[in-house]
Amino acid sequence: MSKVLLDLPRVYEVNENTPEKYKKYEGMPKLSYSAYNSFNEEAYKGEFFANYFLGIRGEGNIFTEYGGKCGVLFETDTETSDLSDFDVETIRSIERPENALYEVEIVVDRGSYVIQGFIDREYLDIESNLVIDDLKTGAIKTKKAFYGGDEYQQTTLYSYQRELEGEHIAYSGVILLDRKGNGQEKYPLRLTGDIERIPTPYSKKRAEDFLKSFDKTAKKIEEYHKVYKKYFA
Repeated sequence: MSKVLLDLPRVYEVNENTPEKYKKYEGMPKLSYSAYNSFNEEAYKGEFFANYFLGIRGEGNIFTEYGGKCGVLFETDTETSDLSDFDVETIRSIERPENALYEVEIVVDRGSYVIQGFIDREYLDIESNLVIDDLKTGAIKTKKAFYGGDEYQQTTLYSYQRELEGEHIAYSGVILLDRKGNGQEKYPLRLTGDIERIPTPYSKKRAEDFLKSFDKTAKKIEEYHKVYKKYFA
């Protein structure tokens, strides 16, 4: 009996970097953690519809662009423009385990759709258990509570998928690089040098509760997508 798939605006696409184990999902409707967040946050809902329904990709903002440049350096050890020497020094001060993998794709099969994501870094500890790190930039004084709280679930999703594949999760958390400035010429975005490691303890129950919410969101997006196609596509 064939699966009944959700009608979502994006499908999973295979490319030369796709792990062999995920190629079977080609053409499946998909969502990402960022899409889930955008749809559920009123401030970004309009941007979600413009991006996923109309194909109008947002240019992002100075904060996401800066975070992306920090992420590239963290993942590849390759410098990008607009990072100061101190920024580079700060990011390179983070330990780099020899067996670490960066920007690792994961796919969670939800039956009627898939969730695609990318782990910033994962590696095995001395007992061969998995450590998952998500790199973020932001003000520690305002962001620490958020990433350590129940609302943030990105590492929960990653840990759940890795557990499904047989891994034992030793630790998951956020590496938060403290950031200052407002992006204007007089106050450019820069790192302060402070780094906060925020644990995001994993449990299967937490993951299953979150995925119920994810499934509900996927169905809501399907409803909007069907209306959009009926009147505009």
